[in-house]
Amino acid sequence: MNTQEQPKQGRSAHLLDTIIAIRADLGEALNDDELTRFLRETALLTEMGFAFLSYSDGYVTLTVPEQNPADWYPEQGWIAPEKEKIARAIAKKYMLLFYEPVDTTSNFHPEAGTAVVHHHLELADRRQTVIVAHPQYLKVCLFGKSPDHRYAWEPLYALALGPELLQDLSLLYHRNPEPNCKDTSNWHPKTKTL
Repeated sequence: MNTQEQPKQGRSAHLLDTIIAIRADLGEALNDDELTRFLRETALLTEMGFAFLSYSDGYVTLTVPEQNPADWYPEQGWIAPEKEKIARAIAKKYMLLFYEPVDTTSNFHPEAGTAVVHHHLELADRRQTVIVAHPQYLKVCLFGKSPDHRYAWEPLYALALGPELLQDLSLLYHRNPEPNCKDTSNWHPKTKTL
């Protein structure tokens, strides 16, 4: 399978838009496992170093460029200040809330050992988590609850995240940023430039 293939007629050059379009074309007859298998067989583009991994409950999980854990966790498992700064700017641009939750599992007991507990980045709206940025994966909500969502049986709708989302998120995953990407203090959410 060639993931660098040109988009088919009617498909976007953006990975997330393509997945939304395919999901809409196929309808809801495929469950999430079947849709994941179908999408893996489709020649999806790799965008900004992100590639399709799976689809579940309205979320797409993407692989990320190889990361150095020291770039993310300089001390005691907290996210590096530069990564946090970039994530806060992205949250502001997309009008999302910023969180830095702990990476724990239900069987983790801090008193049982001295293991460092890592954190990850989450951006959310008032109804759901929209983006989970982790050094080993990226998770994005493509189909979520509408602003008027009140009942569990209501259908999910396509979130309007914009075609620049993966480009913006790629700043978190740059190993050796370009000179103009090092200082994110000049990045203004409306101009989308560094």
